[in-house]
Amino acid sequence: MLIVEYQSKSYHRFLNDMPQIASHKTRFLITFNGASTSDLTAAIADLTSYTQNTVQHSTAINDEASETSVATLFNEARSSRNILLFENADLLFDKRTAVKNSHERVSSFDLNNLFKNIAKHNGIVILAPEKTQTLSASMSTKVDVLIRFPSV
Repeated sequence: MLIVEYQSKSYHRFLNDMPQIASHKTRFLITFNGASTSDLTAAIADLTSYTQNTVQHSTAINDEASETSVATLFNEARSSRNILLFENADLLFDKRTAVKNSHERVSSFDLNNLFKNIAKHNGIVILAPEKTQTLSASMSTKVDVLIRFPSV
């Protein structure tokens, strides 16, 4: 995992590599860590200007979308080669407790399905939590680039 500070020299080198990354048909996972709304907007503008791709915004994680709507979202992004941005992705970074009964299992968002779709995706996926998050060991193995934004 590459850790990059927003607006640093390494961030600009990362942006220069984005056209190559966007043209590869492999999954590339970016996490914006601690981005304010204005920072997120600016970083997305940077990515779209370097890659010439459109960003497809989604709140599927926060909305706890169904498996079929998540699959549809990934299919649309795959066919259009859009960059897929999951806003409010804090649920992915929260510590999960054990499911104690079947009602909790049914109502909870299927993270495994989301991670499978991300792993199979052949494009850029961005996770943008609202709060600054600490990546777990399992999450850090999935993320290719972590872009850290300065604390306000």
